[in-house]
Amino acid sequence: MRAIAGVFALSFLIVSGLPTTHAAAADHKISDFYGAYTGQSISLKGEGLSARDLSVQIKPNHQGFNLSWTTVTHKKGSSAVRKSYSIDFSKSPRKNMWGSAVRRDAFGNMQPINPLQKGDLFVWATLKGDTLTVYALIITTSGGYELQTYARSLTADGMRLTFTRLRDGERLKAITGVLVKKK
Repeated sequence: MRAIAGVFALSFLIVSGLPTTHAAAADHKISDFYGAYTGQSISLKGEGLSARDLSVQIKPNHQGFNLSWTTVTHKKGSSAVRKSYSIDFSKSPRKNMWGSAVRRDAFGNMQPINPLQKGDLFVWATLKGDTLTVYALIITTSGGYELQTYARSLTADGMRLTFTRLRDGERLKAITGVLVKKK
């Protein structure tokens, strides 16, 4: 009985002394994400999704960082659809959180975001462990919501992307992708 108790005690000491993946991942900084990445989406069975080419660039700016991304969707029998976005994020008072509090009007002037205005997105980013997550909240014309989530997790070769789109709590779309960091 003592031998078994000793084995358990020794096992506990060995396991508790080992660094965990979560603890090591907690050390990431936003600068670890800086760079350019390219890749493709991975279709999920039953989702009926078209193939997508993905590119992401994350770089520092004077107040935080800029995130730019392009998605090229390839649909059978039609030309490719290209969508590009670029958002500047500023550091918030909360640790590992950034906000996008302004947008540009038709004349290029910076305007405060008003999520209750039609089409204005409320966008913020968080960094937890090895994952930079961007949330985009849209208030629908009926007063409901749509939430798009872009989780970008660092990998040995680049990053893994998981995109989800919810409307009033119902999942509308989920896309994953693997991107390689350009050297």
